[in-house]
Amino acid sequence: MKKFVWKLQQLLTIKEKQENALRSEIVALTEQSMVLRGRMMALQMSLRAHQRQIQSLPEDQRIAAQALYLRHAPVVDSALRQLAEQRRALEQRRRQKLDDYLQVQKFRKGLERLREKARRQYEYELNLEEQKQLDDYTHTNWNRPTAASA
Repeated sequence: MKKFVWKLQQLLTIKEKQENALRSEIVALTEQSMVLRGRMMALQMSLRAHQRQIQSLPEDQRIAAQALYLRHAPVVDSALRQLAEQRRALEQRRRQKLDDYLQVQKFRKGLERLREKARRQYEYELNLEEQKQLDDYTHTNWNRPTAASA
């Protein structure tokens, strides 16, 4: 019995590898984005904690702490803006990779449907060939004179 061989199998294998590579890139970009988000949240929480700490100080110490906070806050704000911009850029790259992934996945699924159709056609033709061989065998045995009638 012949083995099923599909001409486009190599292309399907390449698309599967491409899809897996894109999926791992998307995961890596998502992880990087979550790390940046965590850093942003930590900075924001430290600012809020510092504000609460300043509010709990006595008035004579509060003015000096507020002056220090006001000098420190713009630095933290610029760091937050920079992290937000980095995260936005990462998210944009992730969305682009996701679009690429969806295109490759769609193409791969189409190839898989074509392969399945080719496999069904192959099995149909193989079944026809097998049936033809059985019919030939039956006709040969039926038409062959038996030893008793000769």
